[in-house]
Amino acid sequence: MTIKTNPEQLDMLKSQMDEANQKSHFIIFESTEFSSGDNLRLITDYESFKSIRKAHADQAKMHILQDIVPITDNLAKWAIAESKAAHQNDDPEALADLERYTNAVLKENYIQVNQE
Repeated sequence: MTIKTNPEQLDMLKSQMDEANQKSHFIIFESTEFSSGDNLRLITDYESFKSIRKAHADQAKMHILQDIVPITDNLAKWAIAESKAAHQNDDPEALADLERYTNAVLKENYIQVNQE
């Protein structure tokens, strides 16, 4: 399943994201687990990153790879997928969409994608 939106919906969402971006901008960060060495690149806003890093300081090293992420169609679709995955966290399609659009944002920002 892919995110289904029309251009008007995407434009409206991007406008809302642009407003939110003024308060706490979007970033891409990498998390490396201490125990396994596995790493994952993720997208969030800066304030959430600080909270996540503090909450998991004993489990993983986290650092910012890109400190301002442009608001694009892929980032808007990522936001939709992220919201769906948060509300339907046991739905494999929602999780697959989140992975797909996370990787799309990583790719358009010239950052290595996560393994699929």
